[in-house]
Amino acid sequence: MNSLSGKFPLALAGILLLSGCTTAYQKNKFGDFDRALVEGRSLDALTIAEQHSGLDDTGKADDLLWSLQAASLMRQEKIYARSNSLFDQAEHGMKDEDTKHMLMQGVELAGSMLVNDSITSYTQTQYDGVMLNTYKALNFMAQGDYANARIEWNRTEDRQRRAAEHFAAKIAAQKEELTQEEEKVDKENVNRTLEAADPLLAQQGVDLSEWQAYDGYVNPFATYMHGLYFMLKAQDKSDYSKAHSSFKRVYGLTKHADVKTDMNMANALRRGQSMESQKPTVWVLFENGLGSKKEEFRIDLPLFVFTSNVSYSGIALPKLVERQSAFSNLQMGPVKTRPLASMDRIIQAEFKTEFPYILSREVIRATLKTVAQKQLQDQNQLLGLAAGLTQAATTGADIRNWSALPKEWQLARVQRPSNGKLNIKVAELEQPLNVTLDPESRFHLVYVKATSPMQTPQVEVMNL
Repeated sequence: MNSLSGKFPLALAGILLLSGCTTAYQKNKFGDFDRALVEGRSLDALTIAEQHSGLDDTGKADDLLWSLQAASLMRQEKIYARSNSLFDQAEHGMKDEDTKHMLMQGVELAGSMLVNDSITSYTQTQYDGVMLNTYKALNFMAQGDYANARIEWNRTEDRQRRAAEHFAAKIAAQKEELTQEEEKVDKENVNRTLEAADPLLAQQGVDLSEWQAYDGYVNPFATYMHGLYFMLKAQDKSDYSKAHSSFKRVYGLTKHADVKTDMNMANALRRGQSMESQKPTVWVLFENGLGSKKEEFRIDLPLFVFTSNVSYSGIALPKLVERQSAFSNLQMGPVKTRPLASMDRIIQAEFKTEFPYILSREVIRATLKTVAQKQLQDQNQLLGLAAGLTQAATTGADIRNWSALPKEWQLARVQRPSNGKLNIKVAELEQPLNVTLDPESRFHLVYVKATSPMQTPQVEVMNL
C-alpha cells in the first residue's frame, strides 16, 4: 500500500497537468484574445494570435486555428502579403487534416475518449475553408492582383458547391464512429441518458430548433463577392453568366434589393451591353461586429450505469454565445447599408449538425470514465477517489473556433459621387468616414470593417 501511495500522487499530477493544458489553458487563450477584440485592441489581439500560432522569424506557423485568427487580423490591418502567407499555410494544414492517416485519427480519438475532445487536432469547419479563400481573394484584390483573386474566387465557389455533399459525408462518418464507440458501453443506457439530456440542455439555453442554414449551406457574402468579381473583372461573356448566377442565388436567399440590381446589371452585360454604358457605382460592404463564439457549460446527467457509488459524474459541452454588432449600419446620403449575410447563422447551422455527435460522444466518454471509476472504487477506496478527481479534471468541452470572424455583412450600392468624395456616416460616431475615390476608376468597392464600437472602423478602398 505504501508503494501505491507513493506513486499515486505523481500519476494523478500528470493527468491533472494534461487536462489543465486542454481546458483551463484553452479558456485563457481564447479569453485574452477575444477580450482584446471586444475592447478594440486589434493589434494586441494580433500579437496574441501570432504567439499561439507558433509564428517564427521565417514566417512559418504550426497551429491551424491560430493561423486563421492571425491571418484575418493581418488582413484587417492591411498586411496583405503576410496575411495570405498564413492563409496559405492554414490551407495546407486543412488538406493535411483531411488526408490524415486513419491510424493517427484512431489514436487521437482513443485518447480523446480518455480525456476530452480538445486534445485532438483542430478540425476545420466548412465555413473556415470558405472564409479562408474569400479573405485570400479580397487580399489579392486589395493588392491589384486580379489573376490570383480569380483563382481564390473559383476555389471559394467550389467549396460552396460541395458544401451539402460535405455535410452528408461527415454525418455518415460520425454515425459510423459512434456505432463503434457504443460497442464499448451499454447502448440502451446511453440512449436513456441522451433522452434525459434534453430538459437539462434547455435549462442552459441550448435550443437549436430555430437555427436554419442558408439553402445548400451557402455563405451569401462569399457568393455575392464571387459574383461582383466576375462582373467587374470579366474576361468574356461566360464570366458575366457566372456573375449573374451568383447574384441570382444570393437574391433568392436574401431578397436584397441591391443584389437584384446587380443581377440585372450582370444579365444586361451577358446579353451584350457594354460596361461603359453602366453608371459609375460604389459598392459599400460593411463587415460588422464579432461572430458567435463557443463557451463551455457543465451538467450532471443521470448516467444509467449500474451504480451510484462514484465520486463524480458529469459532462462538459460547448454552446454558442452570440456577440453584439459594432454599429447599426453605415449611411451614404439617404442610402443605408442593409444586412446581406449573417455569419452567426452560418456558424449556428454548422454547429447544429455537429452537436448531436458532440453530445453522444461526451455521454459515451462519461459512461466509460464512470464505469472505470466504479471498478477502481470496488478495488480500493483511494483509487476510486483518485479516479473521481481525474474524471472531474479531464471533463472539458472543446471551445475552439475562428472567433475573429464577423457577426454579419451589410451592403449598399450607391452612385459614384461626381467629386470623388464619399462621406460615410456611422450613427454611433460623431465623425464621418471620409473616403477619396480614384478619379481614374468608374467602379469602387469600399470595404468597411468594424470589430468593436470601441475602435474606429477601418476602411479599404478597391478601385475596380
